Amino acid sequence: MKLDFLTLYIVILLNSVTVAIIWGAISYRYRNFSAARIWLAGCLLTTVGGCVLALQGNEGSYVPAVLGNGFVIFGFCLFWIGVRDFYGLRGGWKASVAVTMGSLLLLVALFDSLQGRNLVYAGGQSVPLALAAVYLLRFHRGDLGAVIAAFAMVVGMAGHAVESFLNIGLMLGRVDQDFYSTVESYALLCVIFSGVVWNFGFAVMSIDRLREELAELAIKDDLTGISNRRHFLAMLEKQDLHARRNLQPFSLMLIDIDHFKRLNDTKGHAFGDRILRRFATTAGGSVREGDMVFRLGGDEFAILMPKTTAREAELVAVQLIAALRGARGWEDGLDRFTISVGIAEWSADMALIGGDLTIEADEALYRAKANGRDGYAIAGLENRKNMGPAQVASLFRNDAAGQKIG
Repeated sequence: MKLDFLTLYIVILLNSVTVAIIWGAISYRYRNFSAARIWLAGCLLTTVGGCVLALQGNEGSYVPAVLGNGFVIFGFCLFWIGVRDFYGLRGGWKASVAVTMGSLLLLVALFDSLQGRNLVYAGGQSVPLALAAVYLLRFHRGDLGAVIAAFAMVVGMAGHAVESFLNIGLMLGRVDQDFYSTVESYALLCVIFSGVVWNFGFAVMSIDRLREELAELAIKDDLTGISNRRHFLAMLEKQDLHARRNLQPFSLMLIDIDHFKRLNDTKGHAFGDRILRRFATTAGGSVREGDMVFRLGGDEFAILMPKTTAREAELVAVQLIAALRGARGWEDGLDRFTISVGIAEWSADMALIGGDLTIEADEALYRAKANGRDGYAIAGLENRKNMGPAQVASLFRNDAAGQKIG
């Protein structure tokens, strides 16, 4: 089979156009997905490069050959930059420019040698492919799309390696021209179609990433950024099953912002939204590692506390109430607000299911409100509204010493 560069360049062009259409659609539909835009740019550059290279014909005109290879090599570099961006890494632009310019300088220096040009072409593409494959294998975390893309890139580099050995052999007179033409054609086709496969791998990676983001959005509250009621119900059920298997208690806090409706009506919804976000931030900084904060709707929040008794949850509640009372950085004193907290504990002897536990915590919350708000109540236990964190902590030490809590 005679090696026809013109045909191969047209194949490159058609493949690049096809993949560019796919990335163009993804970029348009998901405009915050920056990696897709970079991969689209890479496909467009290789498309332009294919168009320019097609102008040189089989003889290899100087300007189309240099410019076309420059576009293609930088397009390959963009695939690597896109991989970096996909995994949250910035940079790579200076290295890409260096690889492209270095390749072009070598291409100009070796232009009179067809085999020399082929070596530069293969090397210039293989460098960003190798870098991209390393990143994909390093960060893939079991992602099938990343494995597919990395494998395709390795195949592409293998095709370039075969091509390079053949050109070196031809330069040294160790390879027959007919054998070179036949094998080189297959090697280049291998490189071309490996590009389709690694872009397919990128697409699988993108679908998985977008699906994860959609799943996260489904359990996140838009206003505060914390988990929503749907996630709360799922985690409550999960915690209930875990507690029944392991006979370990857990506690639930239900929280309302005091007089929130009045604040909303008198100061506006923007002010109310600010209060909700501030509470979510304060609560996130006050709970312990492993505790989960949720917004159930309106000004209703919940904190799920694994492996925690009601008395242990009490200390967290007191600390959260105190944190809001002493919060700094408010725009003015009128921005301050208080909360009421209801606490309930799951335990095997209480034989509570998730719904019953919520009812218990809700009843404790209403008791805290009836006692004047700005405090907490524990289901089935005495309310100690006026105690501070230090006083509650001392009671825990007394519990550890076997003394009765008053």
